[in-house]
Amino acid sequence: MTATDFMFIMKCPVGQVFTGQSPSLCKHGDMSSCWSSKLWTGLIEGLKACRREGGRIMLFRPEENALSLQMGAERLCMAAPSVQQFVYAVKQIALVNRR
Repeated sequence: MTATDFMFIMKCPVGQVFTGQSPSLCKHGDMSSCWSSKLWTGLIEGLKACRREGGRIMLFRPEENALSLQMGAERLCMAAPSVQQFVYAVKQIALVNRR
């Protein structure tokens, strides 16, 4: 796992669905007391981003990871973003964390 400088935040009110409104990128903070962040990390553990020739960033199967996240979130009774919302977030975080 590679440490990153930024994280993507998209809020979801309790008992509702992700609307995609007001997503934001922010510097990593202390998330140790946030139990839900630990669950989400486990749900997307297999996601990979690789640098290609010319510096281009390639994501490995982000749509499949989104579907896996949705299934895991359902088992944990948690809301999950749509595939499109997830892929958008992953692309944004990969771009902002490229070094």
